[in-house]
Amino acid sequence: MNEPPWLSNALARVRGMGARLPHALLVHGPPGWGGDRVANALALDLMHLDSGRDAREVAHPDLRWLQPEDGVIRVDAIREIVEFLLQTPQAAGRKIAVVEDADRMNLNAANALLKSLEEPPGDSFIALSTSAPEQLLPTVRSRCQEIRIRRGGADEVRDWLDAAGVDPEQAGFWAVEYGGAPFTIALAAEQGRTPLWKSLEKAARSPAAARAAGVALRDEGLVDLLERWLRITHWLMRQTVPDRMSVLDFATEMQNVRRAALVNTGLNRTMQLQRLLLLWAELWRHAPIPGVPKTALGS
Repeated sequence: MNEPPWLSNALARVRGMGARLPHALLVHGPPGWGGDRVANALALDLMHLDSGRDAREVAHPDLRWLQPEDGVIRVDAIREIVEFLLQTPQAAGRKIAVVEDADRMNLNAANALLKSLEEPPGDSFIALSTSAPEQLLPTVRSRCQEIRIRRGGADEVRDWLDAAGVDPEQAGFWAVEYGGAPFTIALAAEQGRTPLWKSLEKAARSPAAARAAGVALRDEGLVDLLERWLRITHWLMRQTVPDRMSVLDFATEMQNVRRAALVNTGLNRTMQLQRLLLLWAELWRHAPIPGVPKTALGS
């Protein structure tokens, strides 16, 4: 997959740092716009590895890539990273650890990382990647040099997705439910997913159709599905809809279920999904559900 133009400045910056590379980098930008690709390029460059590889899958003694487990980065995982950075490099002459979704560190993990940032070994580097830098401890953020990822323009995104072989009509649907994030859209196409909108459109036809949609969607992760559905609902609220307040009330109900799903492991997710789909069908019972046009990409 070609490097997109909106990442060119950030990639050139990390690749051009050379001997001036700071001990700690914070790469941040909106989710799905390539922050992890910039961190990946940095890791490969430091290890003198081919730029086309995925650093997450590389077995290298001087490279570690840490991702959240069950949505959280815990203190033990960070302690292992800190210990790794203290060791002598074995092959590349320097070491690097990448912490993806660094905002998912709990407080103990963030404090454990802070010690490494305060007393860094001269031959070790760490890159934090996040779409929510404001959720990091101020003391962690202040010790990192920041690289910000910009959003691409609508034409840039369309051209890049077209070059990646993503169907323009499908891209329009996915642009709404994924907030326009091009890498997430490309991944959805690569994995052969069906836009959520098509299921919601069927579910709006009747209570029976809503129940059938609930069965079809029951294996989807509820939190992720609700986030996509919320983006669609908010998009609809910006269009001409028959009852904007009812749509807003429905969005609030989805937010409540999403919060419950995040904290309540015993929540009956299938029942909650079917209940929301029945409310969705009732919402549109007296009016046709508006369609999402191809032009939604970049809107």
